[in-house]
Amino acid sequence: MLFKSKILRIFFLYLAGVLIFFMYISPCLATYNFEGTPEQDELIEITSGTVKGGLYIDGGEGLKKTPYVQEFNVPGDSVVWAKVYVGVWGGTEAKTGTLDLTVGGKEFKSLDLEGKADKGDEEDQNPSIYCSGHGVYWVAYDVSSDISTGPLKVEAKTSGNIDGRVYGIILAAVYGDKEGQDTKYWVEEGNINLHGKGWSEGLASTHDEAYADFSGKVDVDKYKSANLAVVYLCGSPGLKDSLYFNDEQLADGENKNDIANSKNYFDFKFFDVLDLLAEDDNELKFQRDDEDYVHPVLAALSLGTGEEGNSDLIVSGLTVPLLYAGKDNKVKASIKNIGKDSAYGFQAALYADDEIVSTASVSSLSDGKSKTIEFNWKPTRDGEQALKVYVDYTNKKKELCEVNNWNTPILARIVDLTPPELEISYPEDGDSVDAGYITVSGMVKDTNRNLTVDVNGQTALISGESWSASVPVVSGSNKIFVYAVDGENNTVNEFIIVEGKASSRSESKQSFGPDNETEPYNQASLITRTENETEPHNQASLATRNQESEVQAGSPELCGKIGFAAAVLFAVLRNRRKQS
Repeated sequence: MLFKSKILRIFFLYLAGVLIFFMYISPCLATYNFEGTPEQDELIEITSGTVKGGLYIDGGEGLKKTPYVQEFNVPGDSVVWAKVYVGVWGGTEAKTGTLDLTVGGKEFKSLDLEGKADKGDEEDQNPSIYCSGHGVYWVAYDVSSDISTGPLKVEAKTSGNIDGRVYGIILAAVYGDKEGQDTKYWVEEGNINLHGKGWSEGLASTHDEAYADFSGKVDVDKYKSANLAVVYLCGSPGLKDSLYFNDEQLADGENKNDIANSKNYFDFKFFDVLDLLAEDDNELKFQRDDEDYVHPVLAALSLGTGEEGNSDLIVSGLTVPLLYAGKDNKVKASIKNIGKDSAYGFQAALYADDEIVSTASVSSLSDGKSKTIEFNWKPTRDGEQALKVYVDYTNKKKELCEVNNWNTPILARIVDLTPPELEISYPEDGDSVDAGYITVSGMVKDTNRNLTVDVNGQTALISGESWSASVPVVSGSNKIFVYAVDGENNTVNEFIIVEGKASSRSESKQSFGPDNETEPYNQASLITRTENETEPHNQASLATRNQESEVQAGSPELCGKIGFAAAVLFAVLRNRRKQS
């Protein structure tokens, strides 16, 4: 009996060990899942700890074709831990291809991207492949032993029948610095597909929330800074989504309801969460709201003991190309840290005539270093506007000097080379309409305020983005030309063909002639056609009526002659009777 009990204990211990082993390695399995991988509802912790130094996270730029090159500059004395992340768009989950990565001159083995066919056969694979949704990849390479501090160049290339464009490249590195501060950090990764109805393989379901748990005790009085970094793929501007830290909604500058708002489907954002820290198990929640689909793929939290305040950020240059109204433009700014310490997780803003038109996030800037940032701006009008860049415009960083964060405004001219957008709403091409006057209407949009719309020679009335004009329509085929021109002589024209038909009332009036005066409009129409002689049928009708009028006018004279002759004949006959 004792022997059997011992055997059972050994068996259960072995089983528990196997389960723990598989729980440990499961995050490394590259298994496709539409809703999310390796977990459907939360990012997984890939590393955490404390270091005398810091956590460096940088990268970006947005969806574009390969080869995709990203440059980094790792601070500190040594690299403790590091991962390179690459986001790839597959097109669909059925398409396959390859990913090739070069980090600091070292080429990694070509990686197969198998989409939904990936069964996660390699338990200890590096890199980890996370594929979800309709072929959205987030690939994590462990490069801890392959890089060092200082400049670093990373290049990604794709091939195969996948779409192959890269969303962005991110480097996350824990570094040691013997003169640095004490830093507590967490890094969590994965690929969660938050989606609305209609985006879930035809199912009427949604996936609305995802989480990242930064577990463990925190001495909130010890740390003087708390920086949160998040990365999204596939976000869209104008579709609402939100982010919560310990149930408090976070704001990206003045924006808090559209965090994943990049036009390039790649969002890399930083937040100061020092005032929101909890003493135990801090939690981050991603909320989809109105987004069609968005993929949280990375979250990192770092707490520092050092007081910020010895950095000093300035704008050292502003490059303004020829700007076009109604088009996407890139404005580049060079920023520099002239202080004594590094600055982490701040934002810069581009102002046009004292109004914010674009923002950019900066992960870090070491003391004495410069960095070029880009702003995407689509001017809504042409003309001259004063441009300036404000570094740390939210005033989150304590600096040696707080009044040198912007440049002297530059007067830029925005050129309008875009014709107006023109649409004819009524009538539609091919419509049949009553002959006479009809009101033609539609929409017009332009960045220029001086706008004119002409409809068959008639100047249209414009109210907001709507226009309308009354034009004549004759029986038969009619072309209606609409022509729009803005103040810079950019033009656009549209035309439709409509079929004019006589109404039942008009036909009635033509049958009875102009004596029926119940519809003055159709009388005028008849007069117009007679004067212009555009309707041969009506000319003949008019001639017939004229002949009838002439006959009626001669009738009294004819009757008088017949009466006189009858009277003479009657008198002759009466005299003959008397003679007989």
